[in-house]
Amino acid sequence: MGTYLFCCPSPLAPACPTPYHGDMIHPRSTLPKEPLHTGILTSLKGQLLVATADLNGSVFERAVIYVVSHDTNGAMGVVVNKPIPKITFADVVRGMNSDDMLHEGIGITHPGWHVARQLLIMKGGPVDGNRGVVLHSGEYKLPGTVEVNSEFGLTARAELVTYIAKGQGPRKLNFCLGYAGWGPGQLDDEMHGQGWLVAPADRTVVFDTPVDERYTAATRKLGL
Repeated sequence: MGTYLFCCPSPLAPACPTPYHGDMIHPRSTLPKEPLHTGILTSLKGQLLVATADLNGSVFERAVIYVVSHDTNGAMGVVVNKPIPKITFADVVRGMNSDDMLHEGIGITHPGWHVARQLLIMKGGPVDGNRGVVLHSGEYKLPGTVEVNSEFGLTARAELVTYIAKGQGPRKLNFCLGYAGWGPGQLDDEMHGQGWLVAPADRTVVFDTPVDERYTAATRKLGL
């Protein structure tokens, strides 16, 4: 079983444009409120990237990625349709050295634990696979939550694991290990190829649709 860090990458980590500090996204981090022009294309923040057949055989085969940030510094997102079958929520808790959480009224005797233990753990992307981030519905906020828009937020604080275990977490969420990251201009260059389609994001596809049907649901939004 691995050791899991419920925090975001350091400011020095490549291919991750948002500044981070400590075990949370830095409160001063800002994402553009309006779409920015990178000089190549409009920001894809808040959209879905849907892999085409050109990416078959790669780590992104049939991936659906929610784009959290995209500007001149690069892009960051999380895959929302690739569960890790051999890792459970309890494994993540233990990997954070938080076994006491399971023995202090938050474990199997707590009403919220029955729901939390059934959470699928997603492979959020190929970067920093032991780091936890939660993509969730926009009404939920903690200090440091990145508010992508009114419908979606991203939180990477360790105490969120406790809240989820207590049944006090977001109403809708994807619990991810790792993320997808692109350096400056990298995603823009990829968009000139045939690897990605762009679909509008909505909570039904990202949260409510069964995981193994999300790719098809995303392509249907494009009329495919």
